[in-house]
Amino acid sequence: MNLRRVASVVMAASLASCNTIPTAPAPATATLVCEPLLSKSAECVRRIDALTASAQPGPWGMGARAAISHGRQSGSLGVEWEDAGSSGYLVALTAPITRQGWRLQEQNGRATLEGMAGGPRTGVDGSALLRQATGFEIPVQALRYWMRGYPDPSRPLAKAAFAGDQLATLVQDGWQIDYLARDAQGRPTRINAARGDDRVRLVIDRWGPLEQ
Repeated sequence: MNLRRVASVVMAASLASCNTIPTAPAPATATLVCEPLLSKSAECVRRIDALTASAQPGPWGMGARAAISHGRQSGSLGVEWEDAGSSGYLVALTAPITRQGWRLQEQNGRATLEGMAGGPRTGVDGSALLRQATGFEIPVQALRYWMRGYPDPSRPLAKAAFAGDQLATLVQDGWQIDYLARDAQGRPTRINAARGDDRVRLVIDRWGPLEQ
């Protein structure tokens, strides 16, 4: 069974649990909208340079609930993400109804996907591994930045909107990511992401250091 089929099974099995993700508040009204490919205003350059400079690799971890949809299919997953910066990352996904799980790990340039029939799959890069297995482009490396509220510094930034001093929306690689709530430390706790027919609502329950 390939990951495309697995995703369909997960979505169908977990449909009833989608109400575990509460409705998110409306996005904050943007007070500054920057489109770096069209404009180089001094304030936009300053804001975006500051964001990029803050997006440093380093050990961090998070636990979250994700409600996902693609067209008419929808479902939910538990997400545990542990990141070791330049050394790699580990992502664990769990279907709340079936309790089936998958693990994607990249370490020192080698990626391994576990939880598939037939045993683990390996490759030199996590994004390439998922693309080969599913036919989908899944921006794992960009997500390492987007979830923390930063644009991916290795990719062109189409748009960044700020509400006061906080990043409210970014558009990169065709995805629009809206930051709907943050904790007392300014870390995102509710994120909506959309590209075409794909939708993801993420509620981050825990931020913390990399768990050993």
